[in-house]
Formats: sequence, C-alpha cells, structure tokens
Amino acid sequence: MATKKKKKPAAPAPIRKKKQPGTQAYEKRLLAMRTDILRVVKDNQPGEMPLAEVGDEADAATQSSERELLFELSDNERNTLDAVEAAIRKINTGVYGLCEACRKKIPALRLKAIPHARYCVQCQARFDVPRR
Repeated sequence: MATKKKKKPAAPAPIRKKKQPGTQAYEKRLLAMRTDILRVVKDNQPGEMPLAEVGDEADAATQSSERELLFELSDNERNTLDAVEAAIRKINTGVYGLCEACRKKIPALRLKAIPHARYCVQCQARFDVPRR
C-alpha cells in the first residue's frame, strides 16, 4: 500500500517593501560607485606589486611604505564598498535615507554628498566626537 507524502505548506513570500520614489538617481550613483571601487580594488591587489631586484635600503623602504599604503587604501575601499552595498540593499527594502540611529529622514543634501550615509548629520556628529 503506497502512502501519499504530505505536501509541505508553501513558504510565505518574503515581504519586500516597494522602492521609495526618488531613489533611482541614488541607486544609479551607488551602482557606479560600487563598480569603480571594485575596479580599483581589483587593479591594486597587494600581491601584484613587484619586488625590487636590485636596490639599496632607501629603495626597499620606499617599496615597503608603498605596500603599506596600498593595503590601507584597499581596506578603506573595502569599507566604502560595504557601505555602498548596504545602501543599495536599503533602497531595495524601502528604508533608504533613514538614519540608523534616530530613524529620521537624512537630508537630501547629505545623501547627495554621501549617498551611502548611514546617519543624519546630528547623529553622525555624536559618533564622531573624539575620545579623551
């Protein structure tokens, strides 16, 4: 006697908010920023820097400092890339342009200057206070 397998109930579709009106220009700019950053990071892989075959201590020191700068730039670029991708996800979920701290709308001028901004100016200022 064959038993019928019970069908599992279909998983509910993920709830996705509609993109907010007026975010298309920000999304286009963020996608362009992501492309540029990926190109820069790819083109400046630290392992690709040639080592000097001949040189004195000054040449070696210069190359060492250039390598350190390249690592730092790559790290900064990767951090910016993370922020850009987070902003793109926010556009897709309908929460782009809201401060992560106070949930108020981030002014358009700030988003124009920094399209991947996470905080409004007031909240960002609180986080940027130097520690003593």
